Amino acid sequence: MRILVVEDNSVSRDLAMYMLRQLGHDVAMVGNGREAVERQSENPFDLIVMDVWMPEMDGLEACRKIREIEAATGGARTPIIALTAHAIRGDRDACIAAGMDEYLTKPIRRQTLVEAIHRVSSGASERAGTESAAPIVESKPTGASSSGTTAILGPWVGADADVLFKIGQLMIESTRTSLADIEAALSSRSWAKLEREAHSLKGSLGIFHASSTVALVRRIEDGARRQDAFGVQGLLGQLAQELELVHREVQDRCALKCA
Repeated sequence: MRILVVEDNSVSRDLAMYMLRQLGHDVAMVGNGREAVERQSENPFDLIVMDVWMPEMDGLEACRKIREIEAATGGARTPIIALTAHAIRGDRDACIAAGMDEYLTKPIRRQTLVEAIHRVSSGASERAGTESAAPIVESKPTGASSSGTTAILGPWVGADADVLFKIGQLMIESTRTSLADIEAALSSRSWAKLEREAHSLKGSLGIFHASSTVALVRRIEDGARRQDAFGVQGLLGQLAQELELVHREVQDRCALKCA
């Protein structure tokens, strides 16, 4: 199956790509909704897996535009699976109203993704149901360590040591870059950018279920919305320390898996 992954977070995007390729699918990737609409218009995919909240054009608008193009051209309807960091009923309803077929919360796990693909392929998706349609599918950790991470990544990708190492290294590089960007955005009082960077950082950390650090980043994200420079500044030192702990544990887990 030809599948388009639409995700602005590089860690989440690569994890989805690895999962889908291990399942035997032909996968292409883009980083925002505008690119997704362009790629789908040029050569329609069999399935689209799309993040909801992205820069330039979010997943909801991209889905609506894709549905409009399908209606105008008489093309086949491509199933779209929404990905979001929030397990909120209103978000799920907004996704379905925009024309999406399934709704998964991040970080996604291999089995929930397999099940969602099966549902949209068989016509048993939430869109095809009634008020008793399947509930929101939320990925949950199976047991956190003292620093808030878990070894859950291995089962997601079939315990492939090479993939685990690549995802771990990408997460470390990505989160270090995000921290630097958050500090720069605070210095320039670029609140919208700060909020976007915090949201992206939260998504990267969520893949390893670094729950305590995710909660801290959420506070920074909230501070950006309130334009609370003093409050955000006070949290950044703590964030830098927690990120180093997470990075060390991820490196240890990757080393054990790859040994």
